[in-house]
Amino acid sequence: MATASDIGARHRPAHTLGELLDDAARSRPHAVAVRHDAAVLTYAALRAKVHATARRFGALGLQERGATGLLLENTPDSVVAFLAAARLGLRVVPLEPGTTHTQLASLRAALGSLAVVGDVPRLTALRDSEEHGPLDCVFVPVNGTAETAESVESVESGRPKRSAGSSDVTEALGRDPDADAPFLYQYTSGSTGEPKAAVHPQRNLVNGGEIYARAYGITEGDRILAAVPLLHSFGMVAGLVTALRAGAQLVLLGRFTPARLLRTLEQHACTVLVAAPMAYDLATRAAGAAPSHAPHALRLCLSSGAALPATVAERARERLGLDIQQVYGCTETGVIAGRRPEDGAGPDCGVGRPMPGVEVRVVDERGQAMPAGAEGALLVRTPAMFTEYLGHPEATRRALADGWYRTGDLARLAPEGHLHLIGRKESFINVGGKKVNPVEVEQVLLAHPSVAEAVVWGEAAGDADERVRATVVARSPLPAKDLTSHCRARLLPHQVPAAIDFVTALPKSAMGKVSRAKVAAASAAPPPNHS
Repeated sequence: MATASDIGARHRPAHTLGELLDDAARSRPHAVAVRHDAAVLTYAALRAKVHATARRFGALGLQERGATGLLLENTPDSVVAFLAAARLGLRVVPLEPGTTHTQLASLRAALGSLAVVGDVPRLTALRDSEEHGPLDCVFVPVNGTAETAESVESVESGRPKRSAGSSDVTEALGRDPDADAPFLYQYTSGSTGEPKAAVHPQRNLVNGGEIYARAYGITEGDRILAAVPLLHSFGMVAGLVTALRAGAQLVLLGRFTPARLLRTLEQHACTVLVAAPMAYDLATRAAGAAPSHAPHALRLCLSSGAALPATVAERARERLGLDIQQVYGCTETGVIAGRRPEDGAGPDCGVGRPMPGVEVRVVDERGQAMPAGAEGALLVRTPAMFTEYLGHPEATRRALADGWYRTGDLARLAPEGHLHLIGRKESFINVGGKKVNPVEVEQVLLAHPSVAEAVVWGEAAGDADERVRATVVARSPLPAKDLTSHCRARLLPHQVPAAIDFVTALPKSAMGKVSRAKVAAASAAPPPNHS
């Protein structure tokens, strides 16, 4: 029987991840919260494991560390560790599971005192790599007891450990952390410069989950399959936090294969799929050629991390019987805009409409608002706006203007409210004083039937001038002169690539985003010496 305090708690808005979990555990204790293959945690079990892990982390002194790096994998153990860190109010840095000794050493230098939480085999590999230099980090297993941690932990000499039953740890679990205190140090991709940690409080993540739930009608009856890494903003918020907010079931895919994705969707009757364009591309190629083969319960497909190719969207419509809803956002602001099922398909929708609670402005170089339909710089203000770049006050000042975030994107806002991205201003190529938008050139290249992927960038051509360079993945043999002729028939002379390289694959992030910088660096590198 629900008590008066339980009923009052349900009507109190949640501002931290712990409050979201408490609400779901009270109202749906026996409902499945997290599923990964045969492993299942109900909301009551998830809450119990989170509290036990938070006590263990507290007993090991993680609260006294400057930051906690979490080797965040798509597993129930990682979900528990992440929520336990939130329950304690730690400052968390989500890390790729395969983070190297060198990367960890750089992070330790930037952040100071650091604890690293992860699976024992990964921690052991990092500890063994200390022959390349001491990391001076505390290593803590993602699960187990304080005694288990002892075997892989590098602890400062002479520093005593507290017992798991110490009063200060118990007291810490008796109160929720400040919803507006720094919690998440989420590093940017570095696509526009040095990667920087965008600082978010827990309130931002909760607000992000609220936005997704409202925009897409996600409820406790949904089963959300996260086929993207939880360590990235899209997977973390659209997947994990939204599931908590709605009291829905989070299904974790683990290692991605197209067959496994399709099988999991059907086996667990998933209703929502959160995935990157690359996953949709591979999965729809592997799917049957008719909607009758589509997963029967699937009602919503969300895509983010990179632009969704039109060919992939069309194939999904044919083979899954659904339109993929493209979502646009960034590490600093969370979700900004997204397509909704009621918008229908087609390029007229751009990247969709601004999300609930999100404000957008398109301005000229003087910061003056542009009329509807005109192109300009995109500024946004969201309920999930970051507070600062950690240790970079000048970069923070440049990025934020009177509470508005300068995205660096050029855009136009259509009269009906849809947002259209034009490109990034800093990626434009200066050819003899004329500006070339690489996205426009890429679209022309991709229109060739033999081109599977393409990326365009500017190559230095003396003084301040540049020339257009392209790298292409071809589906079938394609002479460069034929592709150049294709471009000349559709582009202005200064837009046509001066050189085209052909490769078998483009360097991509885990979200399927192509790195222009890595492509350009690879093309500039001298060929290997085979002598």
